[in-house]
Amino acid sequence: MKIKASKNSLLKALSRIQGIVEKTSIKPITANVLISATRSELSFAATNLQLGMVAKYSDAKVLQEGTVSLNARKLFEIVKELPEGEVTFSENEAYRMEISCGKEVKFNIHGQPPEDFPTFTDKEEDGFVDWKINKLVKMIDLTAFSISKDETKLNINGAFIEAGEKDLTRMVTTDGYRLSILDEALGSPFPLNKGLIIPQKGILELNKVLLEKKAEEKTVSILVNNNNFIAKIGEVTLYIRLIEKSFPEYKVIIPGPENKTAKLFLEKDQIRPTLKRMLIISTENNRPVVFSFKERSVNIFTEDSELGSVNETLTLKEKIDQDFSLCINCGYLLDILNAAEDDIMIEYNSAESDKPIVVKPANRKNITYIIMPMIMS
Repeated sequence: MKIKASKNSLLKALSRIQGIVEKTSIKPITANVLISATRSELSFAATNLQLGMVAKYSDAKVLQEGTVSLNARKLFEIVKELPEGEVTFSENEAYRMEISCGKEVKFNIHGQPPEDFPTFTDKEEDGFVDWKINKLVKMIDLTAFSISKDETKLNINGAFIEAGEKDLTRMVTTDGYRLSILDEALGSPFPLNKGLIIPQKGILELNKVLLEKKAEEKTVSILVNNNNFIAKIGEVTLYIRLIEKSFPEYKVIIPGPENKTAKLFLEKDQIRPTLKRMLIISTENNRPVVFSFKERSVNIFTEDSELGSVNETLTLKEKIDQDFSLCINCGYLLDILNAAEDDIMIEYNSAESDKPIVVKPANRKNITYIIMPMIMS
């Protein structure tokens, strides 16, 4: 193999895969990038066996075709520190790669046999559907924060996607204490016979690529094949291994119309600064905050046995029907406000304080958040 490409192009290609390659692994090949050069294009591939990415570029000069596997992190560091200009990759015997820039700088690094590199797929797939990138990005932003970070709980360590009503697609996330549900018309109907779970790392990587490409691309092509979620955006193809577990029966948590429900309205610009102040004192692990509603005011209080307490009273925009108190994780409510960037409507069971609390952004009809209350001491 022998190629020539600009430093900026190589940096762009190598920086994309840094979040995927394994830093430490019992399988060293997953720390590598597979570089393939053909007459028409140059491609970079990386995988950690759960995520895979292939990015193809046509702006390189391919002087000699070939394929080589090199350490991705070290290669990125080398290219990053090269002087500006054109970079030459020349493969020698035994998978050794000479990397040069001008006459002054020359690296020689050892590679591995390209045939040892894991494959993503045996053939080119078809049957892709197109989703609107801006809607999918917003969908992820409004739900990803409530994905469980506990990797031992695989069935909730990801985002659940299923077919919604009509042509809608539904995304659901939970960590066992809160739930986010969003329905969106993403574009072409997705043939989901049953729901699927995209792992958290896959969702975050997908979102990163979507954000990078949304200025250039309007749609992303989606396919599920052999337990892989495949997304094609421009020159980038992302492969995500799905979680083979059953998502919890989340619909049983959603309060039905039989609940004695009361509602109250909270203004984002008023409540968010208060919650930030509460977080300074509230206990790190569970952040319990007590909200006491009375007529046109709400008193918000939290304390910590070591730090102290904080107390604040706000005036409500609307008068509530009856006095009520609830205790919730302050961070959960703040996450909703930060994601939705909207005023919120809280629905609660006025007769039973241990029932789930429903939170809805005032101007978003397609999303519902549910928070389990905490026991007030």
